[in-house]
Amino acid sequence: MPITYPSPGGGCFSVSGRIDRNGGQLIPKRDDDLKTEPEPKIAGERTAVLLMRVDSHWEDESARMAELRGLAKAAGYSVIAEISQRRGRDSRYQIGKGKIAEAVAFRPDRLIFYNPLSPGQLFHISSEFDVPPMDRFNLILEIFASRAQTREAKLQVELARLTYEAPFARTMASLRKLSERPGFRGSGAYDESAYQDIRGRMAKIRSALKDVEQTGEDRRERRRELGFDLVALAGYTNAGKSSLLNALTGSAVAAEDELFTTLSPTTRSMKLGGRGLVLTDTVGFIDDLPHFMIKAFRSTLSEIIYADLILLVADLSDPPETLRKKLVASHAALWECETKAPMITVLNKADLLSLDEIASAIDQIWDLAPHPVVVSVKTGDGFSDLLSKIGEHLPPWREQEAHLPYTEEGLDRLYHLYSSAEMLDVRYGDEINVRFRSRDKLGDSGVGG
Repeated sequence: MPITYPSPGGGCFSVSGRIDRNGGQLIPKRDDDLKTEPEPKIAGERTAVLLMRVDSHWEDESARMAELRGLAKAAGYSVIAEISQRRGRDSRYQIGKGKIAEAVAFRPDRLIFYNPLSPGQLFHISSEFDVPPMDRFNLILEIFASRAQTREAKLQVELARLTYEAPFARTMASLRKLSERPGFRGSGAYDESAYQDIRGRMAKIRSALKDVEQTGEDRRERRRELGFDLVALAGYTNAGKSSLLNALTGSAVAAEDELFTTLSPTTRSMKLGGRGLVLTDTVGFIDDLPHFMIKAFRSTLSEIIYADLILLVADLSDPPETLRKKLVASHAALWECETKAPMITVLNKADLLSLDEIASAIDQIWDLAPHPVVVSVKTGDGFSDLLSKIGEHLPPWREQEAHLPYTEEGLDRLYHLYSSAEMLDVRYGDEINVRFRSRDKLGDSGVGG
């Protein structure tokens, strides 16, 4: 029988422990973990208690809690307790009120809920408890906001936040009138004018992001005119996309074992069989990503939407059910983006599995892994197969001819062809006759005859 400790808020108490699936109790990891008082907080440290209401049909609550723990860590929180409860949704508190009281007894800086909190639930929890609540989506936004370095990223984060808060503004205005409470969530009072202000700001941000999208489109077109094929790295957060980019291009992009290390697109170039490739690492996906967040980050995700080829990166070392879940989430996000490019599934971290385990994992995800290639970024295994697969799925080059004048302008065009196409034959006479192989876009850019 596991040992449990009574907590001030009822139920069970420990500073750090696993969750009993049946009763939602906190169970200490070891006997020496037992505490009668929460540990003192380190100066400057932000602490949080994680809460999760487990639906009856869930079979992966431990993986969900582990992901929430990773998100909290990425946001800079020190998790002091995790509380789960298998039950139906509580309309006022999402989880049982007693469990919230149990969490508050730890005196954290935040209560972080896995389940989404409605405006009413946020209002009631904030009204009755002294610790501010936050749900998983707002936790993700907090991570994004802390890592947004470019103007584009900052605008997208703000648009996602305002899109989320707009319906709250109206709901909270009516709740505030009913309770005569002067606002909540540390944002002051919500009223109709606040709602209109939010809508106005959203319109301005969308206009600014359209300009950013156009700049990105112009940049992509210029790269194609120079003969580059555009390859986007996509996939679940922390699958190893940045590490793969570094391995393929010899670059040193920050690649940490942490969620959402990449927020703004990172682009590097490489050569493959005489063809120039531009590889772009993009923001990672996550399960249950709201549709409006995909829309808010459209300018960043456009690098995937308009790519010539997508490398869908997945962590093969994940348990098969977790791997399937992450691939489903990735495909759902790509479907929301309306991608049309061919896709290669890069199954990374093969060095952590045996050959039999690799075969078994692939057998369980075959329907979600188009054109799979097994690799290990750490050891380099599988990279020759990956490069061959990339070459097979790039847009086909076609043979073309150009007749260039024997002038300075013609010689400039010839130099451009040498740098961006495969030259088959060059004959000099009254004009320069060139036979070359390239992507169609290059032939349409003014060099063809």
